Amino acid sequence: MAARWLAKVATSLLSLLLAFGVVEFAFRLLWLKRFTVAAGIEHSHFHHRYKPYTTYHFATHEFDVTMLTNRYGLRGPDPVLPKPAGVVRILMLGDSFTFGFPVKDEETFCSLIERALQAKGYPVDVVNGGVSGYAPSLEYISLRDEYLTFQPDLVILWYDFGDLQEDSWFQKNLVHDETGKILRADPRFNHERFDYWEWLNNHSALAKYFNNKVVRTVEKIRVLGLTGYVKTILRGERAKVAIARVKTKQRAQDLAESDRFLLLRETSTKELLEPYWALDAKYLRMIRDLLAEHDIPFMVGIYPYGMLVGPDQWVEGRTFWGFEKGKTYRADVALALFNEFSTHEQIPFVNTIGSFRQAAASEKLFFDHDGHMTPAGHRVLAKHLVGDPQFLRVLRRQLAHRKAAEVTRTGREPSPGVARPQPVAVGRP
Repeated sequence: MAARWLAKVATSLLSLLLAFGVVEFAFRLLWLKRFTVAAGIEHSHFHHRYKPYTTYHFATHEFDVTMLTNRYGLRGPDPVLPKPAGVVRILMLGDSFTFGFPVKDEETFCSLIERALQAKGYPVDVVNGGVSGYAPSLEYISLRDEYLTFQPDLVILWYDFGDLQEDSWFQKNLVHDETGKILRADPRFNHERFDYWEWLNNHSALAKYFNNKVVRTVEKIRVLGLTGYVKTILRGERAKVAIARVKTKQRAQDLAESDRFLLLRETSTKELLEPYWALDAKYLRMIRDLLAEHDIPFMVGIYPYGMLVGPDQWVEGRTFWGFEKGKTYRADVALALFNEFSTHEQIPFVNTIGSFRQAAASEKLFFDHDGHMTPAGHRVLAKHLVGDPQFLRVLRRQLAHRKAAEVTRTGREPSPGVARPQPVAVGRP
């Protein structure tokens, strides 16, 4: 009897496993999406990265582009190590906008800035450290544990107005030592413990589908109510936007996790934003202090989203996030926070919004649906930075330091570390 019962149990378990395998295979075959971390490949130390030395192809009705990664899973050529004599290396930190999604390798603002500066006679190279979905917490870990080996002379972090949400999400994945020091960002961990459900979400198409379509939907209905959820869907609005409105009224502790554009909402006041902004301000200070230990200057830059630039920029996609068509929004409260922070912390701040607004009258700077910058948008940002007085002062100072260090080390003037290319226009072609 016992043997027969055990055989039935074993047969049932085997049947369940076989059924799961068949369904899993079907979902992987039919639900053609990436089943790891959406912005890249799951990474146990840096949370996620693209695969090294890999060609990625992205195609929609708006773009069709191929992107290449280097040995670090970043965009652009491998940084030359050791750094050539006399060269000033600029490291750019940021997310998908800095990475350059979805434009060609040579169209990213990192590539344009490098070539434009070289054309002006500056012996520089620019390392693109942008990773899709990154925010200051992950940028800090990447800088501390990998990017400093690139030997940068200047670091510029391009802050995204959605970074508040990203960093709020990443807090649960941070792993600390007994002193509270951040060791890594591991997507398999949830508040210092291994999360088997999260691991399954990132490795099973069936589990991911169930989580996205069932678990999250139930959670949305719990907050909005069934009627409110249905009305949101019928309006063509993202449920998270409606949830954010509810949580704004409640002054919910997790508001930043619910609203990607909390910094830009017309209802967001300085008093509302300050508790959430404090998180990113902390990581920006940590990056500044880390770089100060190595005598490396640090700057922070911002770029706009389409709704901040003009009524005909990011026309279709903005409504999904709760922004009206045909309207230009302002970012006065967010900019006041940035200006106050940069002044108090003595971090040079590069604001490109004015340049984008000026160029928007004649060019499409953001893809209508996707929302990322078009090649024209990348040219605007590159042109702004190459002409920014603060940036040029810091760059010239670092060039002088590098030159003096080489003279001290070798007793002679350094030879140019990079070949001077033909001039490259970063304005309108």
